Amino acid sequence: MDIYAVVKAILKEKKRPFTWLVRQMDMTSDGLKLALKNESIKYRDINRVAGFLEVSPYTFFDAGDKPYKTEESSNLTAESKNEYSSLKNSLKNCKEMSAALKEQIKDKEVIIALLKKG
Repeated sequence: MDIYAVVKAILKEKKRPFTWLVRQMDMTSDGLKLALKNESIKYRDINRVAGFLEVSPYTFFDAGDKPYKTEESSNLTAESKNEYSSLKNSLKNCKEMSAALKEQIKDKEVIIALLKKG
């Protein structure tokens, strides 16, 4: 994915020039442009760029989908709500199963204690 193109699209949407980002990053225009185009930008700088642009660092990386969509097309993608719902349901089910198993263990321990007395 072309990180430079994504940055340019976000800047355009936010009506900010590239030079604004250069000043925020305290870098030279050529240095920042090359780092973005060559995808040799440091992780720390990706986080800073994301902070200045008010987007997630995930925005700059391709995960199959187009990770950044303009406001006209839709909002920023993260994991879909369906994925979170599914994970939350699975976690809830696991917690319920764990609680049920703990209760069974307590019951078994009581039975064992009663058998030892008899």
